[in-house]
Amino acid sequence: MNLENIAHLAEIVSSVAVIVSLIYVGVQVRQNTRALMATTYNAVTANSVAILSPMYSHPEFTAFLERMQAAPDAGTPADKLRFHMLLLTAFRHWDNLHYQFRNGTLDPEMWRCYDRTMTRWFENAAWRAWFRANADSFSRSLRELVRERLDAPMA
Repeated sequence: MNLENIAHLAEIVSSVAVIVSLIYVGVQVRQNTRALMATTYNAVTANSVAILSPMYSHPEFTAFLERMQAAPDAGTPADKLRFHMLLLTAFRHWDNLHYQFRNGTLDPEMWRCYDRTMTRWFENAAWRAWFRANADSFSRSLRELVRERLDAPMA
């Protein structure tokens, strides 16, 4: 075998090595994407549970929430602040969820579930009024999404 044939063989071997490397990188990217989506799902679920837990596990909080949703202006200054912080937390969570969805790290089916949940909270006038008064605290994309939901007929 002469030097020219060895050079051609080396080129073929290196081309095959590049192709194998690209396939390996593709597999790794796919696995990393799945891992990222699983991590996002876990974080989203943990955040949702942390936000919802006081609403069902503490009777006094449940009573507070019911009272403030029915008549937010009748609350004490401390109640109003507490209600404000609760809604700020909930909408920050939805803002994050919408961001994750738009960037492809939150599965579309999962987003639809959270979107329906958010939309159902808007059946309460206090939530709608609060968001309208505080919309500038959230991303433009969430404001546009919520505006669509608020313009849609309520159930």
